[in-house]
Amino acid sequence: ILVPLDGSELAERAMPIAIRLAAEAEGEVLMVRALVPERVLIPDALSGYGLLWPDRPQEEAQKEARNAMLRLRESAPKGVRTRFQLIDGGAAESILESAVDNKADLIVMSSHGYSGVTRLVLGSVAEKVLHAAPCPVLVLRGRLDLTRILVPLDGSALAERALRSTLDLAEMVGASVTLLRAIQPVPLTDLETLNQAERGLGQRYTEELIREAQDYLDFTARTNARPHVEMHTVVTPEAPADAILRYTDVHDIDLIAMSTHGRTGVSRLIYGSVTDRVLN
Repeated sequence: ILVPLDGSELAERAMPIAIRLAAEAEGEVLMVRALVPERVLIPDALSGYGLLWPDRPQEEAQKEARNAMLRLRESAPKGVRTRFQLIDGGAAESILESAVDNKADLIVMSSHGYSGVTRLVLGSVAEKVLHAAPCPVLVLRGRLDLTRILVPLDGSALAERALRSTLDLAEMVGASVTLLRAIQPVPLTDLETLNQAERGLGQRYTEELIREAQDYLDFTARTNARPHVEMHTVVTPEAPADAILRYTDVHDIDLIAMSTHGRTGVSRLIYGSVTDRVLN
């Protein structure tokens, strides 16, 4: 389990869940820190532009980073294997390189791990890692209590790829899983055309779409059932991103597990853009 760090308290909030998962799976936590040359912005009163200068020697930054990693290793519970890696280079590139080299099974990282103007902003880094990572990525917003997990599906095999890992995780930590299928509302002009052809046809067409979606979720839940995982299904006639965000808010969802780039044709959900919106 790879945990990217930048020296900030917010970035370190990924450590407890990574350690918990490593303990449950008898795995290892690898802490990775990119040694990006730190800069400070100095306003120029004459030109109105800023000048960038190194704000401290690189050797001092390396020493500080190493000491921080050692502190985190010492605070980890006994029995959980941990190690760290310091890499020279850009943050996202270093994380991805380390994930490939170390054959990471999971990346756990904080989003918006702001640590001041002169340091790494993990918000944009998380997005880059999410799109290029060779393994699943768990992006945290604050602290995580894993009891309720939401899995959005669109009927495609690509979207369903999130299921197995999610159910493994739910079984490990005792969380419940809700499968959600969002049905894009039928345009009003299309409903009017259907109703002109036959009274009430538009309503029956909408109900049929919802019924098909519910049948799909019920079948998916049955075929992926786990003895110790409580599963629920929900169909909602909303735009996908809106449905995911609203359900998450109303039902206090702790984790959204979804595939990115689950493209299934023009008429269906393009999960790449939906993932971006949900993440942000």
